[in-house]
Amino acid sequence: MAVLQYVPDGFMSSVEHLNKFPQDLFAELCQDVLGFLQYSRGLVSAPTFVQKLNEAGVESSKQQAQGAINALTFLFRSAAREHVSAEDLVKELRGTLAWSDSSLAVIKHVWAEQGKALSSPELANKLLNVGQLVDMKWKLGVGMTSDCCKNLNSPFVTLTLTVANSSGQLNKHSFEMTVPEFKNFSRQMKEMAAMLETV
Repeated sequence: MAVLQYVPDGFMSSVEHLNKFPQDLFAELCQDVLGFLQYSRGLVSAPTFVQKLNEAGVESSKQQAQGAINALTFLFRSAAREHVSAEDLVKELRGTLAWSDSSLAVIKHVWAEQGKALSSPELANKLLNVGQLVDMKWKLGVGMTSDCCKNLNSPFVTLTLTVANSSGQLNKHSFEMTVPEFKNFSRQMKEMAAMLETV
């Protein structure tokens, strides 16, 4: 089990902020994040929680609240991926020495209540699958004229991505880029390939 094997930047500072939450607001935020991950509610509103925190006497900014929401989203998504029990999750979190006892109690309670639903194979496929790139085609074109310009002669690249979603249905996404945008895209792909070789 390695729920927190790789944590995103800012995760630990968000945990410090979460530890300042009153227990009822922390529980409400956990419920909202789990509802979002189960597709039973929309995005969790950072400004709403900033207002509630300020009313409870906890100083918070929109950025800190959004970081807290992102940290819980990462935590619960990772726990669902690893199919961990509430006890194992709390044990791992306690080992980081970053979480307060009251935060751990809330996490244990909400994960024991809703963790199995989030870890179900149907929801896990939805939750963890952003799609799989099946095919990528490109073509180079030249815009000859437009409504505004009779002699355009502007080159462009059209990319068509074929992506399989979690149910196996294929979706095509096409977009155009200028040549400089395509060169930047190509450079970023090369950087990603180089990074993958180091892993």
